[in-house]
Amino acid sequence: MADSTAKQRRTTVLAVAAALVLVAVAVMAAVWLTSRSGDDDDGADGGAVAVPSDPPAPTTGTLAPGGQDDLLPEPMGGQEAIDALGERLEHVAELNGMTPADLRDALLTTASLKVAPSGRLLYDDEMTPPPTPR
Repeated sequence: MADSTAKQRRTTVLAVAAALVLVAVAVMAAVWLTSRSGDDDDGADGGAVAVPSDPPAPTTGTLAPGGQDDLLPEPMGGQEAIDALGERLEHVAELNGMTPADLRDALLTTASLKVAPSGRLLYDDEMTPPPTPR
């Protein structure tokens, strides 16, 4: 009985030691991989960051967010958004990965769906506060 208890204890100790070694190796590998991702500035990769010399030319297939090419004066939804966008509805649909028919349908059937001035879709959900306990 003492032999089986000693064997069991030895097996448990070896299993725990093996698990600790595996964890240590995994941590070392993670540290090594993250240090090799270009965050260090040891000059091995030149420490250079690619920066374009000229800003990219605007394309006709996308709309620029940030107020430069605003399509709407404010977020709009439903028929109001469809009317305000007019022919630009197709561009807004493309920007959001939809067909014009799907966008039109979504705007007419989802009350909280709005088109932001930039052309991106957003949901304007109103939250009601939870009831106060009495």
